[in-house]
Amino acid sequence: MRINQPIKYFLVLSSILLSACATGPTGTTNALPEPGEGVQQSTSENQPNSLSRDLIYNTLTSEIAAQRGQNSLAFEHALQAARESRDESAAERATGLGLQANRPDSALTAAKLWVDISPSSLKAHQIAAILYIRKKNLSDAIQHLQQVVKIANSKGQSGHLQAAAIAEKSGAPDQALIIMQQLVEEESSDPKALYALALTANHAKQRDLALDYINQSLSLNPKSTQSLVLKTHTLIAMGKQSEGLAFMKQAVDDSPDNVQLGKAYARTLLELNQPEAALDTFEKLHTLAPDDDDIVFSLGIIHLQLEQLEQAKSHLEKLVDKRQKRNEANYYLGMIAEEEDEPEKALAWYSQVEGKNLADAQVRIAKILADQGNLNQARETLQRLRINQSQNQVKFYIIEAELLREALQFEAAHKVYSKALDLFQDNTDLLYARGLNAADLKRVDLLENDLRKILTAQPKHADALNALGYTLADQTDRLEEAKQYIQQALSLKPDSPAILDSMGWVEYRMGNLESALEFLNKAAELSPDAEIASHLGEVLWQMGQQQRALKVWKAANQREPNNRFINQVMSRLGADI
Repeated sequence: MRINQPIKYFLVLSSILLSACATGPTGTTNALPEPGEGVQQSTSENQPNSLSRDLIYNTLTSEIAAQRGQNSLAFEHALQAARESRDESAAERATGLGLQANRPDSALTAAKLWVDISPSSLKAHQIAAILYIRKKNLSDAIQHLQQVVKIANSKGQSGHLQAAAIAEKSGAPDQALIIMQQLVEEESSDPKALYALALTANHAKQRDLALDYINQSLSLNPKSTQSLVLKTHTLIAMGKQSEGLAFMKQAVDDSPDNVQLGKAYARTLLELNQPEAALDTFEKLHTLAPDDDDIVFSLGIIHLQLEQLEQAKSHLEKLVDKRQKRNEANYYLGMIAEEEDEPEKALAWYSQVEGKNLADAQVRIAKILADQGNLNQARETLQRLRINQSQNQVKFYIIEAELLREALQFEAAHKVYSKALDLFQDNTDLLYARGLNAADLKRVDLLENDLRKILTAQPKHADALNALGYTLADQTDRLEEAKQYIQQALSLKPDSPAILDSMGWVEYRMGNLESALEFLNKAAELSPDAEIASHLGEVLWQMGQQQRALKVWKAANQREPNNRFINQVMSRLGADI
């Protein structure tokens, strides 16, 4: 087992100190030791001459300070230890502590020492270059980047790509481009260098320049997959989508055995929302490389996107059988089982998911359990997620409350939101969700309190404006005030079906039926939502268009059989399908 060098160095020193102190009394103290205090001279014949008392003191003091979170003090002693020992790992440790202490100038001092001790260290030059870039000292940064290129290339890595990535640490794409232009010779004959330059120009949105560089790179290496792909994406970014796709298709036709290029082409088609063309390309690649798991997975996902469930299952189950990409495959097989109304199969698939899809799978499990009436078990699933993935607690609180809302348990949902807000005070998502729930509780006072908190901090929060306006229009007589809020929301999101629906509803409540119908028709065109349909049907009914109203309601019930809006409004109006 390889031991990290700073730790290894510390262990050596610790063993020497332990042997030195073995014959004397031991004690504990919260104070850091001073040079010569608490450190006895070892009489061991094996003690290296280089381990002076000051070196031991500085190293141990640095480590103790670092453990206590005293990064500045730790840095000072680590730097002294590195200067005395001339040890590469000690210099690296000092550089890291300088960064942890948020002392970039100090870190640069240590990095320069590191480079001096180990001139061929790739990492040392990388960090030094980054620190010089942050100081906007481009000339010194470029000197280190030149070494990065040289050393990385000697190791068989792409030095210019590493340099480009470092240049972009400046956070200013235009400056990164200037750095790379100075680093790469004007008449460069290195296609990889020109590729890196084109990539940086693209990030700086200098598309014409990027295209020029990539064409130079391709003139030197016409078969470079990465350059062919970059030219395609550059053309597409320039608004030349057809030209870009035609170029890449020709490249694929010219190199039909280039599987990586074929994959890139298929993925580009997917990005451009052409799943059928992407599917055709992946199927050809599958014939060429039947054991390529990425291709099999892509075929499964595209078939799923196209709602070709049997074909999707076939490909995804192959991956499960091969024990490849199993977590992803299990997750999507669970989705397919849900789509086919087979909840038990879905639960079985989801229960096998681990890794990055685990949380999403567990949320799906909770939803299925809730739909089956096992609401307590569903909530326990989400509560476990809150413990195991505490960084997403807010998300899981909201999902738990939403399951309660779907079960019409609005009081219980309010308690969940309130518990979460005790932990995450003034969280906008929680306030908004609790506000909406308050509307279902017919507690306009609670809704106003939560939504006004949001609007105080974010006056242009369109959804909060809309929710406040709609609820006032629906549950109070404050119609003019409600309309003002909804108008503000609509000015921020003019194509939002939810806000158009609210505007239609407030117009209806004010007796403006024609205007209400206009807004609700627009909302219904944009969204098949059952609540919008319930409002549209009610306005039509009141305008004497009962048959059209019944048709709207019937269609909504067919789309969402379990919605809680249509039957309610029909019952209130005495309508019957």
